[in-house]
Amino acid sequence: PTVIIVDNSLSMGRLVGKKEKEYKPTTPKSPQETITIEDDLELRHLAIQGISKLLDQIETNCRLEHVALLQFSSLCELTVPFTRDMDQIRSKLSTISCQDKSMLEVGLQGVSGLIMEEWGASVTVNLVIVTDGSLGHGPHSLQNLVSVGPVELKLPLPFPCSVSVVCMADKTLNKEIKKIKSAYETLFTKLGVPTEMGSFHQVDGALNHKTTEQVFKEVADLHYKQWCGRLELGVDMGAKVQLCPPPKNFSKVRDFEVVKRDLSDTLTVKGFLALSEISSPPVYSRHLILPTNPGKDSKDDDSKTPNLCVFLHGALKVENMCCVVEVGDDWYGVLYSWSDNKKKSSLMLSLFEPGLDSVPWMGALDRLGPASGLNETTQSPFPVRSDRKPSYSSGPVVWIKQSGIQSDIQKVLRHARKLPEKTAQFYKELNRLKRAAVCLGFYELLEGVAQICDRECTLLPANVSPDCSIQLTYVAQVLRSPECYNVKQVITPKLTHFNQGKI
Repeated sequence: PTVIIVDNSLSMGRLVGKKEKEYKPTTPKSPQETITIEDDLELRHLAIQGISKLLDQIETNCRLEHVALLQFSSLCELTVPFTRDMDQIRSKLSTISCQDKSMLEVGLQGVSGLIMEEWGASVTVNLVIVTDGSLGHGPHSLQNLVSVGPVELKLPLPFPCSVSVVCMADKTLNKEIKKIKSAYETLFTKLGVPTEMGSFHQVDGALNHKTTEQVFKEVADLHYKQWCGRLELGVDMGAKVQLCPPPKNFSKVRDFEVVKRDLSDTLTVKGFLALSEISSPPVYSRHLILPTNPGKDSKDDDSKTPNLCVFLHGALKVENMCCVVEVGDDWYGVLYSWSDNKKKSSLMLSLFEPGLDSVPWMGALDRLGPASGLNETTQSPFPVRSDRKPSYSSGPVVWIKQSGIQSDIQKVLRHARKLPEKTAQFYKELNRLKRAAVCLGFYELLEGVAQICDRECTLLPANVSPDCSIQLTYVAQVLRSPECYNVKQVITPKLTHFNQGKI
């Protein structure tokens, strides 16, 4: 989805200039040209023209893109809700009228509310801000948002997004253009937008129709450039395809590395799997696959021409299978038939995150082979068994509530009162408790158990074994020793003539 948010403050009503003539230098290929700028040409008129060109690019290259239009000043107004009908948005562009002062925070609040209501916090949004570059004054302004902080807006934004700022100003109209660019770069950081997903676009040269279209073309090339490539199945079968929305190269900062992958222009089918085997894997992005027209204008010819996309779509739908596709260096995805109802279905591509182990239960993707190579067995080869022992099979100590700690301590004390017969059980439960406390960094628990042991020594009845008091005193000393902070240390029983043969 895309949100176009337009600054309709009073400064957007400024005239671009009086009637004047701008001459281009004469070249051998083109004669001298004259561009006339009318007196009543305002900044908002140029912004409307640029947005219209941007909508043309979206309509051509990203036919499934949902677009919404908002305008903000001291209030934020939803001009057009999310729609795929670009003509509806074009018809509303003329309603953009200049109001009062520019309050960017108010506009961002409107965007945040709209996105969370329509798409939630998991969908990446393209946010295009069209403004004259005014920093504004007072609360809710860009200047206040950057220097002081937001008044009501919660930062960072609760949803992932890319932000492109189109500044409708040249150096003549706004002499603080460098300061404005720096302010928006600071804003990107506060919004939680990664460096590579925030961009600032300004008019190159004088402000006119041509330079306005050029600056909006930069935004279109950045987010809505058509992706065309080739889908290949074996040596002899292939087709030119288009992915919608256009996929983006992968870039992600992990704990100790930055992972980057470039998408190849060739999608190579490596093999087929049953949908039940691949189940519902985690994906990076999803795309509709459309065959591209190889230059023919007749739709009748297209319907008679065999196409790999049609072949795969029908076969995968009937057989309930999917294709494993290589899209880059150690980067894979799956092709499958998807339908939102019984009548309509389409061929989709889901891209995994780069890496051979992106689908854990499939094992290393580069080690998948033909099913005929398996030994005869009735069991499915998936999920692939991992060499790692799962944590839930080792019986770890988990304390969610206070009662859990109390019951574990009481278990140790129950065994302590039955010493020396329960010596082995007493030290087993004690070491289990001690290991959990050290692993969690809960060192206060060790001191607490030591104090409980000291207290129990004074409360022991006369009919218990003397070994009980000896072992509890010994345990209290060990729990207070520095060696006890070693997670691998095991507390062993103290040998006495009472417990000989019982350890």
